[in-house]
Amino acid sequence: MAFDLNKNEGTAAKDPAQKAKGSSKFDLSKKETAETVVTVDSSKSKTWIIGLIGILIIGSGTWYYSSKTKIEKTIHNASTQAVQSDLVATVKTETQPKIQADVVASDTAVATSTTNQIKSTVENGVGDKNTVNLNHKIPVSFGQGSSKFTRINQTLVKKIISYLSENPTTSIQINGYASSEGALAVNQTISQARADAFKKLLVSNNIAENRIVATGKGIENPIASNDSNIGRKKNRRVEITLP
Repeated sequence: MAFDLNKNEGTAAKDPAQKAKGSSKFDLSKKETAETVVTVDSSKSKTWIIGLIGILIIGSGTWYYSSKTKIEKTIHNASTQAVQSDLVATVKTETQPKIQADVVASDTAVATSTTNQIKSTVENGVGDKNTVNLNHKIPVSFGQGSSKFTRINQTLVKKIISYLSENPTTSIQINGYASSEGALAVNQTISQARADAFKKLLVSNNIAENRIVATGKGIENPIASNDSNIGRKKNRRVEITLP
Protein backbone atom coordinates (compact mmCIF):
# COMPACT_ATOMS: atom_id res chain seq x y z
CA MET A 1 0.00 0.00 0.00
CA ALA A 2 1.46 3.41 -1.08
CA PHE A 3 0.58 6.84 0.16
CA ASP A 4 1.30 10.11 -1.65
CA LEU A 5 2.33 12.69 0.93
CA ASN A 6 2.66 15.58 -1.52
CA LYS A 7 0.08 18.16 -0.61
CA ASN A 8 0.14 19.79 -3.90
CA GLU A 9 1.14 17.60 -6.73
CA GLY A 10 0.68 20.41 -9.11
CA THR A 11 2.99 22.69 -7.25
CA ALA A 12 5.64 20.11 -7.13
CA ALA A 13 5.38 19.67 -10.83
CA LYS A 14 5.83 23.38 -11.39
CA ASP A 15 8.67 23.71 -8.98
CA PRO A 16 11.63 21.80 -10.23
CA ALA A 17 13.23 22.06 -6.83
CA GLN A 18 10.38 20.31 -5.26
CA LYS A 19 10.39 17.74 -7.99
CA ALA A 20 14.11 17.24 -7.53
CA LYS A 21 13.66 16.32 -3.95
CA GLY A 22 11.87 13.32 -5.21
CA SER A 23 8.58 11.97 -4.50
CA SER A 24 7.45 11.93 -0.90
CA LYS A 25 5.45 8.75 -1.31
CA PHE A 26 5.91 5.83 1.18
CA ASP A 27 5.26 2.24 0.30
CA LEU A 28 3.88 0.45 3.39
CA SER A 29 3.10 -2.84 1.64
CA LYS A 30 6.21 -4.62 2.85
CA LYS A 31 5.74 -3.44 6.41
CA GLU A 32 2.15 -4.60 6.44
CA THR A 33 3.17 -7.98 5.08
CA ALA A 34 5.85 -8.36 7.74
CA GLU A 35 3.42 -7.48 10.49
CA THR A 36 0.97 -10.02 9.14
CA VAL A 37 3.64 -12.74 9.09
CA VAL A 38 4.67 -11.90 12.64
CA THR A 39 1.05 -12.02 13.71
CA VAL A 40 0.47 -15.43 12.05
CA ASP A 41 3.66 -16.85 13.54
CA SER A 42 2.68 -15.58 16.95
CA SER A 43 -0.76 -17.18 16.65
CA LYS A 44 0.76 -20.50 15.63
CA SER A 45 3.19 -20.40 18.55
CA LYS A 46 0.37 -19.66 20.97
CA THR A 47 -1.66 -22.51 19.49
CA TRP A 48 1.24 -24.95 19.90
CA ILE A 49 1.86 -23.79 23.44
CA ILE A 50 -1.82 -24.11 24.35
CA GLY A 51 -1.92 -27.56 22.69
CA LEU A 52 1.22 -28.64 24.56
CA ILE A 53 -0.17 -27.38 27.84
CA GLY A 54 -3.43 -29.24 27.13
CA ILE A 55 -1.54 -32.43 26.39
CA LEU A 56 0.46 -32.05 29.59
CA ILE A 57 -2.72 -31.40 31.60
CA ILE A 58 -4.48 -34.42 30.08
CA GLY A 59 -1.41 -36.62 30.58
CA SER A 60 -0.99 -35.44 34.15
CA GLY A 61 -4.68 -36.06 34.85
CA THR A 62 -4.53 -39.53 33.33
CA TRP A 63 -1.40 -40.40 35.30
CA TYR A 64 -2.95 -39.04 38.49
CA TYR A 65 -6.17 -41.00 38.19
CA SER A 66 -4.30 -44.13 37.09
CA SER A 67 -1.92 -43.85 40.05
CA LYS A 68 -4.82 -43.10 42.37
CA THR A 69 -6.72 -46.17 41.14
CA LYS A 70 -3.65 -48.39 41.61
CA ILE A 71 -3.05 -47.02 45.09
CA GLU A 72 -6.71 -47.46 46.06
CA LYS A 73 -6.66 -51.01 44.65
CA THR A 74 -3.47 -51.80 46.58
CA ILE A 75 -4.95 -50.38 49.78
CA HIS A 76 -8.18 -52.32 49.20
CA ASN A 77 -6.30 -55.59 48.61
CA ALA A 78 -4.16 -55.00 51.69
CA SER A 79 -7.26 -54.22 53.75
CA THR A 80 -9.04 -57.30 52.39
CA GLN A 81 -6.08 -59.54 53.19
CA ALA A 82 -5.83 -58.05 56.67
CA VAL A 83 -9.56 -58.62 57.26
CA GLN A 84 -9.30 -62.18 55.95
CA SER A 85 -6.29 -62.86 58.17
CA ASP A 86 -8.14 -61.45 61.18
CA LEU A 87 -11.20 -63.53 60.27
CA VAL A 88 -9.15 -66.72 59.96
CA ALA A 89 -7.42 -66.00 63.27
CA THR A 90 -10.78 -65.31 64.91
CA VAL A 91 -12.32 -68.50 63.51
CA LYS A 92 -9.33 -70.54 64.68
CA THR A 93 -9.48 -68.92 68.11
CA GLU A 94 -13.21 -69.56 68.42
CA THR A 95 -13.35 -73.05 66.92
CA GLN A 96 -10.17 -74.63 68.27
CA PRO A 97 -11.37 -74.78 71.89
CA LYS A 98 -14.67 -76.20 70.67
CA ILE A 99 -12.90 -78.85 68.58
CA GLN A 100 -10.67 -79.76 71.51
CA ALA A 101 -13.73 -79.93 73.77
CA ASP A 102 -15.49 -82.17 71.24
CA VAL A 103 -12.43 -84.43 71.03
CA VAL A 104 -12.23 -84.65 74.81
CA ALA A 105 -15.96 -85.33 75.03
CA SER A 106 -15.66 -88.00 72.32
CA ASP A 107 -12.71 -89.64 74.07
CA THR A 108 -14.60 -89.52 77.36
CA ALA A 109 -17.66 -91.06 75.73
CA VAL A 110 -15.56 -93.84 74.20
CA ALA A 111 -13.82 -94.51 77.50
CA THR A 112 -17.17 -94.53 79.33
CA SER A 113 -18.68 -96.85 76.74
CA THR A 114 -15.70 -99.19 76.97
CA THR A 115 -15.90 -99.20 80.75
CA ASN A 116 -19.63 -99.96 80.63
CA GLN A 117 -19.02 -102.79 78.17
CA ILE A 118 -16.35 -104.29 80.38
CA LYS A 119 -18.60 -103.93 83.41
CA SER A 120 -21.50 -105.50 81.55
CA THR A 121 -19.26 -108.32 80.35
CA VAL A 122 -18.10 -109.05 83.86
CA GLU A 123 -21.62 -108.83 85.26
CA ASN A 124 -23.00 -111.17 82.61
CA GLY A 125 -20.10 -113.56 82.86
CA VAL A 126 -19.27 -113.24 79.14
CA GLY A 127 -15.57 -113.76 78.56
CA ASP A 128 -14.93 -113.77 82.30
CA LYS A 129 -12.21 -116.09 83.54
CA ASN A 130 -14.52 -117.66 86.09
CA THR A 131 -17.09 -118.37 83.38
CA VAL A 132 -14.51 -120.23 81.30
CA ASN A 133 -13.37 -122.19 84.33
CA LEU A 134 -16.93 -123.14 85.31
CA ASN A 135 -18.41 -124.06 81.94
CA HIS A 136 -19.10 -127.81 81.40
CA LYS A 137 -17.92 -128.67 84.88
CA ILE A 138 -19.50 -131.61 86.74
CA PRO A 139 -20.44 -130.62 90.29
CA VAL A 140 -22.32 -133.83 91.24
CA SER A 141 -22.63 -137.49 90.24
CA PHE A 142 -25.43 -140.05 90.73
CA GLY A 143 -26.02 -143.76 91.36
CA GLN A 144 -27.64 -146.10 88.88
CA GLY A 145 -31.32 -145.24 88.26
CA SER A 146 -31.24 -142.49 90.97
CA SER A 147 -31.45 -138.70 91.20
CA LYS A 148 -29.67 -138.62 94.57
CA PHE A 149 -26.11 -137.32 94.77
CA THR A 150 -23.43 -139.96 95.28
CA ARG A 151 -20.61 -137.45 94.97
CA ILE A 152 -20.59 -133.65 95.41
CA ASN A 153 -17.67 -131.46 94.44
CA GLN A 154 -18.08 -128.99 97.30
CA THR A 155 -15.38 -126.62 96.05
CA LEU A 156 -16.98 -126.38 92.65
CA VAL A 157 -20.49 -125.96 94.08
CA LYS A 158 -19.29 -123.08 96.26
CA LYS A 159 -17.67 -121.38 93.24
CA ILE A 160 -20.90 -121.68 91.25
CA ILE A 161 -23.01 -120.22 94.06
CA SER A 162 -20.47 -117.42 94.67
CA TYR A 163 -20.34 -116.50 91.00
CA LEU A 164 -24.13 -116.39 90.63
CA SER A 165 -24.42 -114.28 93.81
CA GLU A 166 -21.87 -111.76 92.55
CA ASN A 167 -23.54 -111.57 89.13
CA PRO A 168 -27.27 -111.27 89.86
CA THR A 169 -28.22 -110.86 86.17
CA THR A 170 -26.46 -114.06 85.08
CA SER A 171 -28.43 -117.24 84.47
CA ILE A 172 -27.17 -120.82 84.55
CA GLN A 173 -27.95 -123.83 82.38
CA ILE A 174 -28.04 -127.25 84.07
CA ASN A 175 -28.00 -130.35 81.86
CA GLY A 176 -28.74 -133.78 83.38
CA TYR A 177 -27.37 -136.99 81.81
CA ALA A 178 -27.85 -140.75 82.15
CA SER A 179 -25.93 -143.83 81.13
CA SER A 180 -27.21 -146.09 78.33
CA GLU A 181 -28.67 -148.78 80.64
CA GLY A 182 -32.41 -149.31 80.45
CA ALA A 183 -35.03 -147.81 78.18
CA LEU A 184 -34.43 -144.46 76.52
CA ALA A 185 -37.63 -142.96 77.99
CA VAL A 186 -36.55 -143.97 81.49
CA ASN A 187 -33.10 -142.54 81.00
CA GLN A 188 -34.65 -139.30 79.74
CA THR A 189 -36.81 -139.03 82.86
CA ILE A 190 -33.87 -139.79 85.15
CA SER A 191 -31.65 -137.18 83.42
CA GLN A 192 -34.35 -134.52 83.95
CA ALA A 193 -34.74 -135.46 87.60
CA ARG A 194 -30.98 -135.14 88.10
CA ALA A 195 -30.95 -131.62 86.56
CA ASP A 196 -33.89 -130.63 88.79
CA ALA A 197 -32.09 -131.99 91.87
CA PHE A 198 -29.10 -129.74 91.34
CA LYS A 199 -31.41 -126.80 90.63
CA LYS A 200 -33.00 -127.27 94.03
CA LEU A 201 -29.55 -127.22 95.60
CA LEU A 202 -28.83 -123.80 94.06
CA VAL A 203 -32.26 -122.43 95.01
CA SER A 204 -31.65 -123.52 98.58
CA ASN A 205 -28.53 -121.31 98.50
CA ASN A 206 -30.51 -118.16 97.58
CA ILE A 207 -30.16 -118.35 93.80
CA ALA A 208 -33.41 -117.23 92.16
CA GLU A 209 -35.27 -120.08 90.47
CA ASN A 210 -35.97 -118.01 87.35
CA ARG A 211 -32.22 -117.74 86.77
CA ILE A 212 -31.83 -121.51 86.49
CA VAL A 213 -32.73 -123.60 83.43
CA ALA A 214 -32.70 -127.38 84.10
CA THR A 215 -32.87 -129.75 81.11
CA GLY A 216 -32.65 -133.54 80.85
CA LYS A 217 -30.47 -134.73 77.97
CA GLY A 218 -30.90 -138.49 78.41
CA ILE A 219 -27.96 -140.53 77.16
CA GLU A 220 -26.61 -137.74 74.90
CA ASN A 221 -23.02 -136.56 75.00
CA PRO A 222 -21.39 -139.34 77.00
CA ILE A 223 -17.99 -138.43 78.43
CA ALA A 224 -16.94 -142.06 78.79
CA SER A 225 -17.76 -145.44 77.26
CA ASN A 226 -21.02 -147.02 78.37
CA ASP A 227 -19.46 -150.44 77.81
CA SER A 228 -17.82 -150.41 81.25
CA ASN A 229 -19.13 -149.84 84.73
CA ILE A 230 -16.59 -147.08 85.30
CA GLY A 231 -17.62 -145.34 82.09
CA ARG A 232 -21.35 -145.59 82.84
CA LYS A 233 -20.72 -144.20 86.34
CA LYS A 234 -19.05 -141.11 84.82
CA ASN A 235 -21.97 -140.57 82.46
CA ARG A 236 -24.49 -140.30 85.33
CA ARG A 237 -23.97 -136.58 85.96
CA VAL A 238 -25.01 -132.96 85.56
CA GLU A 239 -23.01 -130.33 83.74
CA ILE A 240 -23.37 -126.57 84.06
CA THR A 241 -23.08 -123.88 81.39
CA LEU A 242 -22.80 -120.16 82.00
CA PRO A 243 -23.42 -117.61 79.22
